[in-house]
Amino acid sequence: MDWSHLKTIRPLIIEDEKNVLQTLFNIFDTIFDEFYTARNGEEGLYRFYKNAPDIIITDLQMPFMGGFRMMERIRMENADIPIIIASAYNEEDHIMQAKALRINEYLIKPFDMDKLFEKIHHCCVVQKTSD
Repeated sequence: MDWSHLKTIRPLIIEDEKNVLQTLFNIFDTIFDEFYTARNGEEGLYRFYKNAPDIIITDLQMPFMGGFRMMERIRMENADIPIIIASAYNEEDHIMQAKALRINEYLIKPFDMDKLFEKIHHCCVVQKTSD
């Protein structure tokens, strides 16, 4: 699939597992002109403020600050930034919390990269043009 139309989107990936982050980094490096990474919620919050990404892709269970706490803080500042959760957890309370925070998408790991790019396209291209 050709994802070249995503080139100008600037995603922020927050993932604490080194191997997963490295894999995402390698793939994102071929798709996006610019993207940012963080290894926990605290670092993710810092990158959000510093780099003003177009979309956030985050894990939930992370050291220092978990994904939900980070997303709550981000939502206080920006109610509209698209957020995709990419997590191995799919408990009902996580899904309810995600809905309460108006999270755009919830992907269960392991997920297909094309599915992730589809979601990014939907959040940053399709929804933006329909607003």
